[in-house]
Amino acid sequence: MSVRKLSLLLMLAGVVLLLLSIVWFYVAYASTLDTMSQYGDDDVMMQMVACIYSSPPICQGAAFLSDSPSYSPVVFWLGLILLLAGVLVFFALNKQPASAPNVSKKTGESSGGESLLRFIAKDKYTYYAYVLFLVGAAGGLLLPPLAVAALAGFVLAVLGYFVFPHQLTLLDKNHLASLSLVYLIATLLLSLTLGSVLFLLVALLQLVVYYIGFNSFRLGRMIDRHHLKEEAILAFKPLRERFSQTDKP
Repeated sequence: MSVRKLSLLLMLAGVVLLLLSIVWFYVAYASTLDTMSQYGDDDVMMQMVACIYSSPPICQGAAFLSDSPSYSPVVFWLGLILLLAGVLVFFALNKQPASAPNVSKKTGESSGGESLLRFIAKDKYTYYAYVLFLVGAAGGLLLPPLAVAALAGFVLAVLGYFVFPHQLTLLDKNHLASLSLVYLIATLLLSLTLGSVLFLLVALLQLVVYYIGFNSFRLGRMIDRHHLKEEAILAFKPLRERFSQTDKP
């Protein structure tokens, strides 16, 4: 599949999921919306609109009044993420030079083009993606709007893996693919556990996984499912040794 077809597929999937979320929203809250329209409570109607992308208390209360399946904003956010990723991939592809850079047959890496997206050095591309993921995961715990940094990191990861594969190393592509997968799974779990104690646990686990990956990347190690335990031990081993040395007299 070409990158252009991939971008169009991402946008199409995003639009379909967004439309599906809107239809699901109206089906789930049809009785509540009908009651509100009859009583003319515009303020409550406006608050109900927020249920499309979030789960405030009013949405949970309205769910008890409906016989339809409970609505979840996870479909809306997945659709939005896919749509934005598709749009950015499409425009990034159009900005690429017409002539492809020379590629080494032995290493499979580009011999030219020292920067990607015109401002990110290619040898720092994955590093900056990790920084955005870590800032989004950690900052989102303190101030939810900061979680958008992780979305920016996800976009960088998708662009790097699908648009600039010949300009990045195998190590870069391995970690960018892993980051994208973890982000999608974490976003799904966070949306499903929103408002519960599990939400905090998932958010902390997400941050730990990003740190483990970042530690492996800076050490030049590949990530795969067969060595996750080994990478986790390696990531936190320096901390354990530091504390053990501090406790010694």
